[in-house]
Amino acid sequence: MKYFKLPDLGEGLPEADILEWHVKEGDHVDEDQLLVSVETAKAVIDVPSPQTGIIAHLFGAEGDTVHTGEPLVEFVTDEEEDSGTVVGSLSKADTT
Repeated sequence: MKYFKLPDLGEGLPEADILEWHVKEGDHVDEDQLLVSVETAKAVIDVPSPQTGIIAHLFGAEGDTVHTGEPLVEFVTDEEEDSGTVVGSLSKADTT
């Protein structure tokens, strides 16, 4: 799991309000895909994904305030995702 924290959105603003999530938990996202729109004291900013992966958890709901440096999204990267693939061979148990 990897956490993406709310970055410094400029001019040292300490927080932002979540206006709209553009993804939901379980969604697969690509790097630079729009995650969320937030509003600071000065502007509305669209925050893109810093990586490709699957959204495991969203921190905060629309209308919530998130502080710079606090977790915003938790990712499961494609490498961490369990594919359920069996490596090697399976042998049948001897029932005699």
